[in-house]
Amino acid sequence: LIKALFSPAFYSHNYGYRLQMSAFPNGNGSGEGSHLSIYIRVLPGEYDGLLEWPFPYRVSFSLLDQSDPARTKPQHITETFSPDPNWKNFQRPRPGALGSVRGGCLDESMLGFGYPKFLSHEEMRKRNYIRDNAIFIKASIDV
Repeated sequence: LIKALFSPAFYSHNYGYRLQMSAFPNGNGSGEGSHLSIYIRVLPGEYDGLLEWPFPYRVSFSLLDQSDPARTKPQHITETFSPDPNWKNFQRPRPGALGSVRGGCLDESMLGFGYPKFLSHEEMRKRNYIRDNAIFIKASIDV
């Protein structure tokens, strides 16, 4: 059973913020055992000295419906948030800063911000969110 999946680090845009997404297929925290959990965190990046802090942009997560678009209109699940400037997760990261693992759950400083109950396993089975044992999650940053 896969506990957590971490994306490769990516940049929000040219000379932008360095980010990483994580997904817990079997949930994390309050969603453990019943939900898909999704998070995004800001990593130390090459251009941090040029950027506005705290991280200011809206973030959207989408779980893609893999239904055949010729047969039915795909119903992607999307959640969007705007970072609160007071959230510790969106302040300029310190190089080498890593969170800790407590009680089998990764703590929020390690995960950044997200949704421990993004979508229930029950809802995921109602459409083609899982196909050929794969799911597709898209993170969009409104720069």
